Amino acid sequence: MKLVDLSHPLVHGQQTFPSDPKLSIVPHGTTRTLKYNITQIVMGSHQGTHLDAMFHFLDDGKTLDQMPLEWFYGKVHVLRIPKEAREEITVEDFRPYEHLLVPEAKIIYETGWYKHFGQDDFFENFPSLTQEASAYLADRSIRMLGMDTPTPSRDWYEVHHILLKKEIVIVESLTNLDQVPDEFTFMGFPLNLQGRDGSPIRAVAQF
Repeated sequence: MKLVDLSHPLVHGQQTFPSDPKLSIVPHGTTRTLKYNITQIVMGSHQGTHLDAMFHFLDDGKTLDQMPLEWFYGKVHVLRIPKEAREEITVEDFRPYEHLLVPEAKIIYETGWYKHFGQDDFFENFPSLTQEASAYLADRSIRMLGMDTPTPSRDWYEVHHILLKKEIVIVESLTNLDQVPDEFTFMGFPLNLQGRDGSPIRAVAQF
């Protein structure tokens, strides 16, 4: 058995989506001041590698604590869809994988954009899922859609609504997808933040 970490490390001052809270990880006490080390962490619920609950965009949608644990665990298929900066991800990109896009399927698409994490263009020039492609995936009733981009689309408002209305878990900013096979067991549990909209996760591939 092998485990591969699919999550970016959280580091003080790390980039965030432009309108999100900034990440702060600072010592609160040390073995010299309090006799133990403890850290103060301030961040948004969608920092780094994270997942979106339905409540992120839908006031009547499921919150993290209302989502079954099975939604965050299980067999996943990786779709290799290499893209350059600002390229669109279209319905045609998913056609070769149509046999995998079945109800309750967990799907991750890899564009290669995770290699830009920490660079100035990560949140600006990422490959973008079209509204048509998101509707195509939603119509196939998949359960989870993961990606190596910071958000599915530059049409982020419309695409999130399309996917979350069908209760598709959105997992964003995955990494190290070049180190995993096309099929593996995915584990990516959120913190149990009652009544909230999303959470950073420690995403792991097991194969």
